[in-house]
Amino acid sequence: MITCKNCGRINSGTYCSNCGQKLVVERITIQYIGHALVHFFTHAEHGFLYTSWGMLKAPGRIAINFINGKRKSYQTPISYFLIWNAIYLLLLYTVEKSFGDNKVIDFAGYFGESEKTRFALSHLNIILTAMLPLQALFIYLFIMRRRYNYMEALVVIFYAIGTVIMLQVVYAVLAIPVYMLSGLSINIRYSDILKILFISWFVFDLVKLFPLKYKVIRAILVVVLIFGTFTVWRSFVYPSIAEFFF
Repeated sequence: MITCKNCGRINSGTYCSNCGQKLVVERITIQYIGHALVHFFTHAEHGFLYTSWGMLKAPGRIAINFINGKRKSYQTPISYFLIWNAIYLLLLYTVEKSFGDNKVIDFAGYFGESEKTRFALSHLNIILTAMLPLQALFIYLFIMRRRYNYMEALVVIFYAIGTVIMLQVVYAVLAIPVYMLSGLSINIRYSDILKILFISWFVFDLVKLFPLKYKVIRAILVVVLIFGTFTVWRSFVYPSIAEFFF
């Protein structure tokens, strides 16, 4: 007989009859952590990698499929956004501890003065989430409102910005060998090119799914509004708000 370490019930067998936990638990070792990471990235809600790859190939279609009810295959939009956010923050922390502040990627002034930028990076989920309702409004008004409601447009933008963060992860990973080979820091502003390209691809892939007039004009307008409002937010609004705390 074995006492369950989770609920204290005395059992026999492999699993606790009360709470379902394994009766013999593994010690937490490097192998345990490695297995947990592999399991997470291959089984996270049955679709994290599948959704990530799909958002590069057909981002508008993936978002609309989820809204229309095809959900079992996909990572949910909010968790998709938060997971990529967490990965990015962990990567930035690791890079900073390994190579030094602003050595591999130069964030100087991206969110304002040094302390404001550092705070923004350490609270990136809040900084980015603050813009999502407004960006969803643009998609809702110019593309989705005849078929879908505003909250469904918010789902779309969670997927879009989550993928933007994924591209930021790729950018940061590629910056590491560049720094190691040349000693050069890569300015984070160059990654804005990736953001613009993906948001453009995302919006055009989305708008083609709707029977709308002036699709190209609508798509261009939404891209300009999404990226323009983010630029204004990070360059002027956030630094002004942060002034009260620094």
